[in-house]
Amino acid sequence: MQKLKILLLCSLVLVITACGWQLRGAAGGGFAAVPIALEGSAGNRLLNEIAVELRSLDAEVVAAADQARWVIEVDRPDRSRRTVASDADGFASEYELRYSLSFTLRPGGLAEAMAEGRQQQTVQTSAAYRADPDNLQAQEAEEEALVRELREDAIRLLLARVGRSL
Repeated sequence: MQKLKILLLCSLVLVITACGWQLRGAAGGGFAAVPIALEGSAGNRLLNEIAVELRSLDAEVVAAADQARWVIEVDRPDRSRRTVASDADGFASEYELRYSLSFTLRPGGLAEAMAEGRQQQTVQTSAAYRADPDNLQAQEAEEEALVRELREDAIRLLLARVGRSL
């Protein structure tokens, strides 16, 4: 019986590690002391949010590409809403929000000679919420809060992809 438990535990560990699962924060993503510059048309607010997340991962955020080993160029985010469910009268009863960020990772001025940039990539997050035609202000507030959460999730996905490339 003891051998069976050990065999099951080893099998579970093997399956979990094979699918790529890891404890949150277990891998720093290779950001420690890496000088990274942020550029692009995403706007200062979004770039500042990304910079804060990079600093929390121990990256060194620098002002110019020539001072960086890597440059993350972030394009303007895309946000859309669509109706996913309607009531018997044909009015929307549920919406889906989508938020996407496109970015390119390229070598900066401090990169090694053999460093190669990456093609443009896009990360996307989405969530659904119920429509409330009787309280439009609350619905708009809920939508804006959901957009903030989706933006935070998209930033984390972006940095996870960048971290795997470093």
